[in-house]
Amino acid sequence: MRRLAVLALLCATAACQTAETSPPPAVTATPAAAKAAVPVFAGLERPRAQSNRDDILKSILERKIHALDARAYRAVTVEVWGGRALLMGAVIKPEQRRKAEQTAAAMDGIVAVHNELVLAEDKALDVFAADPQREEQLRLALGIAGRAGTTVRVINGVAFLLGAVPTAEAANAMKADAGEVAGIKWVVTALAVTE
Repeated sequence: MRRLAVLALLCATAACQTAETSPPPAVTATPAAAKAAVPVFAGLERPRAQSNRDDILKSILERKIHALDARAYRAVTVEVWGGRALLMGAVIKPEQRRKAEQTAAAMDGIVAVHNELVLAEDKALDVFAADPQREEQLRLALGIAGRAGTTVRVINGVAFLLGAVPTAEAANAMKADAGEVAGIKWVVTALAVTE
């Protein structure tokens, strides 16, 4: 009986012990990973009050543009940063493009309008929707994930950057880095230089 008790204790002790695992393999950073981990430029932050004001302007402007003709302007996306409006997406007619820009320019609080609307057929307008997954990849590549300093939108493979940078070199570097992200056809920047 004593042997049975000792055997049971040995089995219980053996079951409680964990097997030693080999140390994890050493990971070496590739140049691309090192580049993404240490951003050259992270964008300038804006005060919370200005960010809130821009969000309100964006909301009002989107409503005004969509009120013109909800069907024709369904592929229009608006962003506002520091009172500068960026119109992205597509419309069917050149008059609609001009009307959207005029609506934005006439609004109180908008100091500049960057009209990046393209012309497309009605059946193709639904392709011009924001791509949140690619936007997140772009934020990670630029080193601005989780920061509110630069607005990033990706629509139909085109990256739009809206914000402010300290120098023209920083703007060029940011545009070049964004162009290297997989799936980005080209980059449109509306970055104000503060130097």
